[in-house]
Amino acid sequence: METTVATDDEFLKVESRGLEEVSQSDRRGMPRGLAFLWAGAFVNYASVLTASLLTNYFGLGVWDGMVAVAVGSVAGALILGLLSNTGVRSGLPQIVFTRRILGGAGARVGAFLTLFLAVGWFAVDTVIAAQAGAQLLGGGGRLATFAWALAVAAISVAVAVYGHRTIQVLESWGAVAFAALSVALFIALAGQMHWATGPAKAGADYPGAFVLGFMSCFALVASWYPFASDYSRYLPGSSPVRAVTLWPVAGIVVPMLLLGLFGLLIPTIDPKLAASDPNGPIAVISKHGGWVAVPFFLFVIAGEIWANYLDVYTAGLVTLTLGVRLRRWQTALGCGVLGALLATYAVLVTDFHSAYTDFLLLTYLWAPAWAAVVLLSFFVFPDARPRLALAAWLIGTASSLAFVNYPNLFGGVFPEAHFPNQPLIDLLHGADLSGLVGLVVAAGLYAALRRARA
Repeated sequence: METTVATDDEFLKVESRGLEEVSQSDRRGMPRGLAFLWAGAFVNYASVLTASLLTNYFGLGVWDGMVAVAVGSVAGALILGLLSNTGVRSGLPQIVFTRRILGGAGARVGAFLTLFLAVGWFAVDTVIAAQAGAQLLGGGGRLATFAWALAVAAISVAVAVYGHRTIQVLESWGAVAFAALSVALFIALAGQMHWATGPAKAGADYPGAFVLGFMSCFALVASWYPFASDYSRYLPGSSPVRAVTLWPVAGIVVPMLLLGLFGLLIPTIDPKLAASDPNGPIAVISKHGGWVAVPFFLFVIAGEIWANYLDVYTAGLVTLTLGVRLRRWQTALGCGVLGALLATYAVLVTDFHSAYTDFLLLTYLWAPAWAAVVLLSFFVFPDARPRLALAAWLIGTASSLAFVNYPNLFGGVFPEAHFPNQPLIDLLHGADLSGLVGLVVAAGLYAALRRARA
């Protein structure tokens, strides 16, 4: 068990705690606070962009796309809500908690993957905000985007250095403000949207497109799994399991439904422009939004900065888990600089939306299998068996690789490539079941191994 230490977990004070357990005397708040925190992470353009892929690229219509958004978001959010209970019970960050489940080596693997995930998301969110800023001021040019990327990264890192309480306060207020602004923007653009747009896919190809849309929304939520208890560990240990589980679900699903519908409808304003321009929905708003364009771009910039706070904070924590001997704020600062460098490189990517899709589906592949093992160990098999848990996680993740739609990810880069699982993907009509397969295999294998050992 980690040693407890004093902390400066106050608004606009640099938090001194790193990986140490949060003692009961330092805990406060109610589970409903998690709803506002996670809403702040999802009330942003990334949710709009993810949903826009369903109508813009995958061939779904508005209302069947909405069903895919809803099902994918709820399924993903339930798992994140359940993971939040590990922080309440232990007082530890998410990856540190897994030491008792996966062992030291397994936790370090998870820490490395989470570091890649968090820094990658920081870079993605920074590029999205920079593109919007360049459209707002600078004409959308690459030099303007580069300058905006540096500015957004600097602001994001500055807040993350302060730590948990500062992030919690800003996320909560930001969730309310951004939700109100997004509703106003939605209403202003509603008359230009084609609400009755149906699916472009039909016949046997349609289920594959629907699964691809569902999995994209699930992946967006699943990419936050290793972050869950980093923010719930400050709640009192007596917090009810149901409340700790369901409040994050509400905080994630409500923004995803609102912004998901927004994202599904924006490409219908100008389908050709949305599909051909690398900036996608941003390009549509820039051309057709009129006066709405300015507040929309401000919404994009601020919302992505708010999401970045969580990315940099968790990146700093998992860096400590890897054995780096620095203070938490120092590792957060270092990870922010690394993310800023990646963001400035990503500015040079021509088709950012294709790169975003690749990142979204690839970086989360390990997370569902990992979450399945962690949750089974926490709720069903409390006595640790690190070797069995690690084996189930790795085998579950490996099995998911056979179900990845690689042509969808890399077809633009390697148009002539033939991937070994191509017959399976063709049989599934393009459906990418990788995350679900990894989760089911890892859970089933771990349960079987534990029962066999018993």
